[in-house]
Amino acid sequence: MIKGAGIGAGIVAVLTILWKIIKVIAEVVAKVLYYLGLWVPLLYLAYGGILKLIFKEFYLFSADTNSIIYLLGFILTIFISIIITVKNLIYKPFKKLFGRKKDVVEYKGDKLKNDTPEAPKIYKSRVNEGVIVYEYKNRYDLYEEREDKLVLVATEFKDKKIRD
Repeated sequence: MIKGAGIGAGIVAVLTILWKIIKVIAEVVAKVLYYLGLWVPLLYLAYGGILKLIFKEFYLFSADTNSIIYLLGFILTIFISIIITVKNLIYKPFKKLFGRKKDVVEYKGDKLKNDTPEAPKIYKSRVNEGVIVYEYKNRYDLYEEREDKLVLVATEFKDKKIRD
């Protein structure tokens, strides 16, 4: 038996586990940066780094006019970050809890002209809550409301022979 093969497999296993841990940590950090709006100040700091690389005499944290303007912009990005945080952590959850529910109005319209598409009957499903049904002559289009948008979930045909 070769002893080196077991050690190599052990090293690969450890590196794989470390990679998965680093990947999970990076995903968590990215989500925190996104929801707290900290990506805005980070982009602005990157902009400051580019300014520092281009202009050697540019100092980010000094008392000259250019630095003061840069710092005012950085403070503005902090306020933007606070607004994003309030929106994501306070406003959206309260809107979901206490916001008005949008009821789908049933529409029973006919074609206005021969060249206009068929107007569907629109209603909420009684079987599956949260599913909105668009009923056409030959099919049912089933939609789910996700984040204030309708997403097509499935299409069911009334007559299995007709599929146009």
